[in-house]
Amino acid sequence: MSHLGIDHNSIENRALDVLDAYGIKEPVVDVAKIAKGEGIEIKETIMPKGYESVAGFYDKNKKTIYIRSEDPAKRKLFSVAHELGHHFLGHKNYTVLFRVPKDNVAEYPAEESAANSFAAHLLMPTFMLRDYMSKYQLGKSDYEVLSDIFGVPVPAMRHTLEYLKQDA
Repeated sequence: MSHLGIDHNSIENRALDVLDAYGIKEPVVDVAKIAKGEGIEIKETIMPKGYESVAGFYDKNKKTIYIRSEDPAKRKLFSVAHELGHHFLGHKNYTVLFRVPKDNVAEYPAEESAANSFAAHLLMPTFMLRDYMSKYQLGKSDYEVLSDIFGVPVPAMRHTLEYLKQDA
């Protein structure tokens, strides 16, 4: 499936490879363990004036992910996973992006969409979602409960469940 020219299947496979490499089979995905294993430091920071809406960014030269200290824990987890997406997907040139409302998705750079896709597949992989939905008899309408189980923002879980493959 390609959306905005992004190969979500290969992104999903990359995320699954990372989970496998770090032996992660249960939520909440330990992004700090992954970052550490990649030699990347995570620092919380107050974003500079003019960048208050930035959730996080990755400084490749310093091998450091900076995340907005004021954000809630679920948002921080997704931000770190998103920045790890830039790392694992080998993005060379990406800019610090202001939060773009979802209705402006056409204005969203492809690398940012790819990093979001990576974060979603890393934090909410299909196999884990199916396992937990089955284990606790949860459906797609239980996105708030699943958001708590997986430690991700509610909108991210709702979006992921909308696209959850029905097969298998």
